[in-house]
Amino acid sequence: MVNRAVENVVDTVVDDVTQLAPKDVRRNIKKSVREARKNAAEGNYKPEKITPALPDSNAPENKPRSIDESDLMYRGSAPAGSRMAYPHEYHSDNMSPQESYMLTKIAQMRELEICVRGFGIVKRAIELTIVEQGDFMAQVEDDFPRAAYCALATPVYAAMSNSQLRTFFTWRTDARRGVYIRTDKPYIMLYCFELLNKIGENESIKAFDKLLEVWEGCKEFAPYLNELMPRWLKDFYAFNDVTEKYPDIKAVLGESEADINEREFTAFESGDYANKLDFLAGNSAYDIKGSAFYSDDKRDLIEAACEAALNALHDYFSKRGIELAELVCGKLKKDYTWTPFKDAIVNLDTADGFKPIRISAAERYCVKRGEPALELFDFSPSRGFIGYLLKSVEAELRIKTGYGRRLTVKLDMVKNDFANRTKLMEAISAPEFVEVIPKAVGEFCAANGIKPPQKPEKNKIDNDAYSYTRERVEIDVSKLKEIRERSDRLTELLIIDNEEDPEDDFEPSEIADQIHEEEFSELIGELKEELSSHEEDELPLRAENPFFEDLDTDWKTFANALIPLQLGALKALLDGTFKAYSRQHDRLPETIIEEINTEALAAFGDVVIENGEIIPDYLEEITKIVKASA
Repeated sequence: MVNRAVENVVDTVVDDVTQLAPKDVRRNIKKSVREARKNAAEGNYKPEKITPALPDSNAPENKPRSIDESDLMYRGSAPAGSRMAYPHEYHSDNMSPQESYMLTKIAQMRELEICVRGFGIVKRAIELTIVEQGDFMAQVEDDFPRAAYCALATPVYAAMSNSQLRTFFTWRTDARRGVYIRTDKPYIMLYCFELLNKIGENESIKAFDKLLEVWEGCKEFAPYLNELMPRWLKDFYAFNDVTEKYPDIKAVLGESEADINEREFTAFESGDYANKLDFLAGNSAYDIKGSAFYSDDKRDLIEAACEAALNALHDYFSKRGIELAELVCGKLKKDYTWTPFKDAIVNLDTADGFKPIRISAAERYCVKRGEPALELFDFSPSRGFIGYLLKSVEAELRIKTGYGRRLTVKLDMVKNDFANRTKLMEAISAPEFVEVIPKAVGEFCAANGIKPPQKPEKNKIDNDAYSYTRERVEIDVSKLKEIRERSDRLTELLIIDNEEDPEDDFEPSEIADQIHEEEFSELIGELKEELSSHEEDELPLRAENPFFEDLDTDWKTFANALIPLQLGALKALLDGTFKAYSRQHDRLPETIIEEINTEALAAFGDVVIENGEIIPDYLEEITKIVKASA
């Protein structure tokens, strides 16, 4: 048997030289390694001498440098009665048979990393090495008495010390028996790498079963597998044939966070628009659930109206070759960041072969330009478009249910989402687009008997009972003189003169006795009769302001009913100078607000000012009125 110490020295020489030596030295390595192995086999090992191909000008002397065991050790001397088994490790000469076997096996495994080509020694690619070394150690079992700590970012056999490798093989022995003991992350990851390469499990289905078992067995102390394993298993599913046992991988992996968006996309793609309020509200630029109109009682109404609106939009966009599902949810796109078995080390030559498969409606493996590709659903809802949809539905429901405050919907919400998208811009710029949602909601309300409650008509005049005629008004001067005289008499009766006897105190009953009831009633009656016989002429109607023509009918009525003082008050409310404006005109703020709200109630049944501020729902219309009246 080749002396183990010599083997380890050779391994160390190879590691050091291939990593640190200049290029011009590497062509001498082949010869040196062969001589070292020959000497070791004959038992007359001597330190190797490697002569640089070119003199080193920085060296103190231009002499060949000798390499012996002391050059390969860590700082300090080896412990007494021990020998180096692997760089940085020493083992006792009194080893057990199991330990001796494992160290020999590990040493042989390490040699598989080296490949002699031409005049130099190179290391194989890591994907090739892990498979070759893994197959070599596939059936090894161990019972290492301690657990060596490991913190490698990329765990591979060649990077581990002997103690770490023995710790791994011991843990793997237990794992293959179904016993998963808490251990360091690199050991679990390396075992997953083995299974992904089907090391120790030649059949794809068995390797897939074992991966699922590892995920389940380690979930309590390895939460990082929850992020890595789903993608690895899907990649394994695409590169290996396991469909006989697992025809639907999605059923195996369960529902993920992305599956929620996928379900909505699938529903929209199939034309199922029922019960979509929560999804729409969660991805909308308009917060319908924060609206004053929204309540639990109205939820079912709003949801049903949204369904009617979505059906109408589906028909509208379908005629123009546009998918509504893509506008609301997004669409499948190639994932350019995907590489098979990301964060794992896998030799794809060990796989059965890639095949295009459909994981779900929102995830599929395909071939692009002759290479495997992954297409994932790009969840990118058009928040502005969804906001326009919800706001339009609410605006129409406010009208149909007789809700006081109106809501104005701007098409700009959609234009911002669809900028630089010609087909979509043409679709929403068509005059009929703005009527799609109101018409759909209106038809829905009509079909379900939804209409505003009947309001009692105010100050209704029966035209059959009354007729209006304008009479000529004449003033009789003599009559006015008589009225004036009776008025003076009445004044004298009401005035109490205390100057004659200031000490006299009159009771109310005594004062009343001074006024004869018959005379008082007679005077009042005559005055009432005289005054009521004369009526004021009819006031002319206010002319409508042509600047208010762009407003809706109700708002136009309201705007034309306002006097300049009230229009100025609205402007002051917008500017934040309302209190100063009220003082300037010697009016109480409350009085002005009450007058404005009275006109608004008469025009469209709601106030426009609350708590000294214009209601946000009406801010746009008030701004238009103020600008038009300026």
